[in-house]
Amino acid sequence: MPGGRIESQQSQVVEEEHDTYQRMGRYGGKVRVLREGEEGAAEETMLLWGLQQPTLSKPNAFVSHSSLRLRLDACGHCLSIIQSPSSLSTPGVTGSVMWDSGVVLGKLLEHAVDSNMLFLKGKKVIELGSGCGLVGCIAALLGAQVIVTDLPDRLRLLKKNMEANLRHGDEGGSASVKELIWGDEPDQDLIAPLPDFGRNTT
Repeated sequence: MPGGRIESQQSQVVEEEHDTYQRMGRYGGKVRVLREGEEGAAEETMLLWGLQQPTLSKPNAFVSHSSLRLRLDACGHCLSIIQSPSSLSTPGVTGSVMWDSGVVLGKLLEHAVDSNMLFLKGKKVIELGSGCGLVGCIAALLGAQVIVTDLPDRLRLLKKNMEANLRHGDEGGSASVKELIWGDEPDQDLIAPLPDFGRNTT
């Protein structure tokens, strides 16, 4: 047992000293397995959220929360996304600025469509918690009929970004902005028709 470590190829469970780790996901990232009776991570996550502290110490690599405007090339256009960094001081408000995850998801959509792995042209796309709207803009530029949603106090910024970035006339798709409060009954146009998930309809 060199280095106090045992690894089983079948279960992908790794034991290090007194902690047990399991390899998860496609890339085999190690995650510590919680023991029965041990306090879960949910309490810690909620505490960090309540204190408005990031759960990771690394700052965003692609975007800066101090900028009022971010520029990003996507789908042959230079998108200009307006942010409201001062809103971050309001508890629970995270949609007023861009996050790395939005940039990564937007570029992933663009790459997947360019690689013919995903077809968005004419598809109905609903983005929940759209924030500044980058992902919705990219989906519309890729030909989707997009409905971007967020809480009532976030809609003004979201509308500005949609209008500023989707006026090129050659996007092929469209985007509309709607209020959606989690837990409320959604409007019919958000839930109908139900997605077919690629099922054969013949």
